[in-house]
This record gives sequence, C-alpha cells and structure tokens, in this order.
Amino acid sequence: MLNTAALFIPVFLLIVLVEWYISYRKQDKRFVFKNTAMNVTIGAIDQLCSIFYFALLYIVLQYVYNHFRLIEISNLWYQWIFGYLAVDFISYWYHRCSHRINFLWAGHITHHSSEHFNLSNGFRTSPFQGLNRIIFWAALPVFGFSPVILVLILKISGIYDFLQHTQYVPRIRWLEKVFITPSIHRAHHGKNDIYIDKNYGSTFVIWDKLFGTFQEETEPVHFGIKSNYFDNNPINAIGSHYLYLWKTINSTTQVKDKLKVLLMPPEWKMNDQVIEINDRKVKKTISSSTFKNVFGLVLLFCSAGMITLLVYWDLLASWELILLSAIGIGTMVAATVYLNQNNVLDAK
Repeated sequence: MLNTAALFIPVFLLIVLVEWYISYRKQDKRFVFKNTAMNVTIGAIDQLCSIFYFALLYIVLQYVYNHFRLIEISNLWYQWIFGYLAVDFISYWYHRCSHRINFLWAGHITHHSSEHFNLSNGFRTSPFQGLNRIIFWAALPVFGFSPVILVLILKISGIYDFLQHTQYVPRIRWLEKVFITPSIHRAHHGKNDIYIDKNYGSTFVIWDKLFGTFQEETEPVHFGIKSNYFDNNPINAIGSHYLYLWKTINSTTQVKDKLKVLLMPPEWKMNDQVIEINDRKVKKTISSSTFKNVFGLVLLFCSAGMITLLVYWDLLASWELILLSAIGIGTMVAATVYLNQNNVLDAK
C-alpha cells in the first residue's frame, strides 16, 4: 500500500508546479524558492519515516481489532461511510489536542511554522505527527472498523487535506456549510488573533460548528506562528519545539511543573520565562541566481531518488534503505540549509 501511495507523489508535485506557475505569472510572491525547498525537504523526511510509522499504525490497529473490538460491521459500504465519518471525527479531536497540548504541538508546529502558504505546505508535516496520532486512531477498531479500510480512509482524507493549502480558491460559501474549504483552512493557518485555535476540521465542517471552533475568513490572513521562530533549517522545523520543551523542563525543579510544561497549551509560560532557541543570523550574502538553479537541480534529483526509494523500499536490505535514505535526506537538508542561511535570491 505504501509503495502504491508513493506513486501519487509526482502527481502532487505536478499540482504544486502548476500553482507555482500561476504565482509566477501573477508575480504575487506566494512561492519563495527557499521556503518551497524547506517544505519539500521536510516532506521527504516525513515520507521516508512513514514507512515505519504507518507500519506501526497498522500493527496497533490490527491488534486492537483482534483483541478489543466490541462489534462486527459486516456491510462493506457501512464500513466506508461510517468509517470516514469516524476518522474525520477523530481527526478533529486529534488536531484540536495538537494545538492545545504542548507535547502534541511539538509534533504539529512544523506544519504551521511557514510564513508562506501554498500547496507545498501540504508536504510540510513532521514524522512525530504521524506517531502522535496512532493512539487516537487506535480507538476506531474497537467499534469494528477494519484496519485496512481505516488506513485507506486516512490516505484519502490526507489527499483532501493537501488540496486545502492554496490561496487561489476564493470563499465558496455554500460549500462551507458542509465541507472544509481552502478558505476555512487558510483561516486555521492564520496567526491573527481572530483565527487562533479555529477550524480544526479535516473534511467536514460540522465538528467545528458543533464544538464552537468555527471561524470564517473575514480578514487578510497572516501565516505562521506567534512564537520566536526563524524558518531556516528542516531539522529545526521538526525539532525546535521539542528543544524548547527540553530546555524548559530542565529549567524547572518540581515534577508538577515539568508535567505542566508537557500538558499545558503552547502559549503557557512558567513565571513568564523566555527561552530562545533560534538563530536568525544570515551567514553570507550571495545574490546569484546560479546558486538557486544549482540547488534547485540538486533538490529535484534527490526528490526523484526519494520517490524511487519509497516505491522500491521493500526490495532493499535494511542497511541499504538506511544508507540511501541518509544520503538523499542529508543532501536535501544541506542544500536547503544553505539556501535558507544565505541571502540567495528569493526568485520564485
């Protein structure tokens, strides 16, 4: 299943390329090269890690299904219809918890930390997000949903999520009555006060309206996060909030305070403390488009290599998979860091 899913990645990249071309023709700077490089590199890391966390997810789902299910759902159509609704309901609560509980936010913040918003943001997910959600989805097989169908629904829902990350689809008010739309999801990504902790839904808008977290897009959206974060390194994008939690926990002596650091909302601060973890220095100044083109080709070839690896990973020995993954990801990270820590042209 994972091998087949990898074949869809070029389709997603093509959709991103089409949106980039629209942005290029409009000259609206919704795509910035070094930011797109960040998103693609983070996505490559996540997709490689998905080999392991999707396997773990399936094992957990199958174990719960075999040992703890309360009912049988024999009708296949019921499985799909009610399964999708159940997955969407769990997705809402997982997403909401990921914004309100610090150690879950650490896995989700990667998806929100970009100050640019386009379809390439759909790639920008931390592997820890995939791990964190396992415990939430483990509840579903208890009610008789097949693990295979659940994993397929997760993939389908993920495709719908990916397509929400665009600024080129205006508000569609009649569609907002039932479904999450790009406008609703744009508001979710906003750091404007009015948009904070709103619109957690994945496919259906009913959960946000039912639980009081729905917010229409009523003012221009400012994307990104409110904390002191500088987006210049894929590894930092994935690990920065974990580092913040680690430093904050080490700065406390009481066990209850350490637990609070993990369980309180992200905006909570103990004694108004400020812990800095980001480096905003630009190391060099290079304004040649040649570097942009060279590193663009490096990222292109590495992306093709990572897709090939994802398609054929099960034909490789473990050491071969680890070695090739390390080479590909290491190269992509190095190129992305260079682009983001140097003043390379921000041409789209």
